[in-house]
Amino acid sequence: MTVVVFLGPSLPLNEARGILPDAVFLPPAKQADIATVLTVHDPDVIALVDGEFHQARSVWHKEVLLALQRGVRVYGASSMGALRAAELAAFGMRGRGEVFARYASGEIIDDDEVALTYAFEDGHYIKLSEPMVNIRATVATAQARGVISAETARLAVDTAKGLHYRDRSRARIAAMLRTSGAEEAYRLDVFWRETPVDVKADDARALLGELAARHGAAHEPVTPWELVPTASLDTLYNRERQVEFNGVRIALSDVADHVQLHHPGAGRLNEDAMNRAVALVLARLLRVTPSEREIDEEASRWVARHGYEDEAAFAGWLSRNQVTPEEFRGLAREAAQCRALHRWLLYAHHTERSAKPLLDHLRWNDEFETWGRGAALAAEAARESGVEPAEVAARSGSRQLRGEHEAWTGRRSEAGYAVWAEEAGFNSVQDLTHALARAGSTRIGLLEALRRIVPET
Repeated sequence: MTVVVFLGPSLPLNEARGILPDAVFLPPAKQADIATVLTVHDPDVIALVDGEFHQARSVWHKEVLLALQRGVRVYGASSMGALRAAELAAFGMRGRGEVFARYASGEIIDDDEVALTYAFEDGHYIKLSEPMVNIRATVATAQARGVISAETARLAVDTAKGLHYRDRSRARIAAMLRTSGAEEAYRLDVFWRETPVDVKADDARALLGELAARHGAAHEPVTPWELVPTASLDTLYNRERQVEFNGVRIALSDVADHVQLHHPGAGRLNEDAMNRAVALVLARLLRVTPSEREIDEEASRWVARHGYEDEAAFAGWLSRNQVTPEEFRGLAREAAQCRALHRWLLYAHHTERSAKPLLDHLRWNDEFETWGRGAALAAEAARESGVEPAEVAARSGSRQLRGEHEAWTGRRSEAGYAVWAEEAGFNSVQDLTHALARAGSTRIGLLEALRRIVPET
């Protein structure tokens, strides 16, 4: 079981690792970090303890929901985790600890209750201010032990709450209490210095201890619900999410920008990608829904085309490309949708088939003349061979013709013969066989011409 923990100043990292040694510990979460770990680490459990507030955009509710929808158990405690857990409890995020309980009950509602400033030096977080929840807990404990009165406790909490979270410190609050004339200010300062209450650390310890005790045991079930996709969520997942190469994490948008600037065929690549996207929009508008069998066929063809028939090799490709099996199946579904549109177009122009769109595409890309000359040379070679296509077809058969063509061209089709004929724009398998036979005549003619130039010795 893979557990990912987002942890910062709430608990020392060495102590956390002692409690949950097998977990993947990451710094405080910022926006897109949870979406990132879904593919980088493929976690079973995410424990959100600390998150960034003002340093970067905070971890977003929708990415937590995305993780939950994918079956990842998400727990929150102590700091940002407690806040998000209280907000998303209805959707299955599990909160733990006192801070979560106070947010969930409405006793506290402000984000600044768990906020603090800190420095990061030599792998350690150094607290530069006190979070409000710890101040409340310390003051309450001091009152319960008779160190201060209820009036002083209330004044201390109000004084701390009136400060910006960056300015909350024991020394600052004690000085303000002394200035206000509170007689018990000194006693509170001493108690606070000697016996501080760190409820955030306690909650973090409790959550990590619970996860350690489970050791792969079943977690609480999540009530099924549907995550409604939005443009913002799509942007976060498809642009802001990070991927990892050579130990370096970069946003997906950085990869796209690099391709646009440096790929030798960037213009055509982008055009093909946009044409595919437009086709998918059309498929959705027309409600083109491929069958599971058609999706399976597309997946199998892709695997065969790229040489990943071995299960381990395919799993390695998924990991290197940071794509989940579900996302790969989504790609296969989209390919099946596009192919269904192609099939519709071919049958809508049954006699013409794909000739016009193919040749017009060549014209637009200034390739028609090149391929036209090639076709003319092939036809001339076939005529000079003196062997009729029908003779080649009768002598070889469709399977042999296909094998000879693939060996000659180095191109291999993953589709069955009938599917290949349909997708290539032939009206029937007989037409495909005839075209392959003509190509066979061309090969014979070319080989004969080669023998004349380079006679056998």
